[in-house]
Amino acid sequence: MAKKDAAAEPEVDEHGLKVQKYVSTCLVVVPERDYAETTLRYARSALYNVHVGTRSVSTADEDLIKGELQDEFQVDGTLAGESMDGYSGVIFVGGEGALELAENRDAHRLAREAADADKLVAAWGHAVAILAKAGVVKGRKVTGDPSLRAMVKQAGGKFTGVQVQRDKKLVTAVDDAAGFRFGRELIRIVGI
Repeated sequence: MAKKDAAAEPEVDEHGLKVQKYVSTCLVVVPERDYAETTLRYARSALYNVHVGTRSVSTADEDLIKGELQDEFQVDGTLAGESMDGYSGVIFVGGEGALELAENRDAHRLAREAADADKLVAAWGHAVAILAKAGVVKGRKVTGDPSLRAMVKQAGGKFTGVQVQRDKKLVTAVDDAAGFRFGRELIRIVGI
């Protein structure tokens, strides 16, 4: 039997937990309240499984942000001042709270920066309004909450209404029911 190579041993931290090494990181923009938890869980889990980390930001970071159902968590930082430098893409979290982010200039700027750099741009549900207002849906196929159909068309996009729509590195989904398929499309773009 061959001697086990010491270099093959996983790196562990001071608590004995395996240290996860990421090949890249995606920026995740989360509304302060009423965000859609299910697809967020699927997206982060899918990315983690292919060694892509996430950094979560919101308009404020002092308190826990609250989802539509039960989730609460502390984001890593604030949306203001973030740039796409060092990130492989940006994901805008859906839910009713995303409608407030649709008016946020920093959210628009990040969507345009990612699209201009040919990085992943993703959103689901009401967060597709951010993409429409940022001008990144022009000439692209997108889906999202059905209430956004007119907004997407006015912004020059083609609203397909399918559960998950991918147009190059732009990924959109209708709602939380699309979580698994949405996560799968994300890893096809930024995964190893």
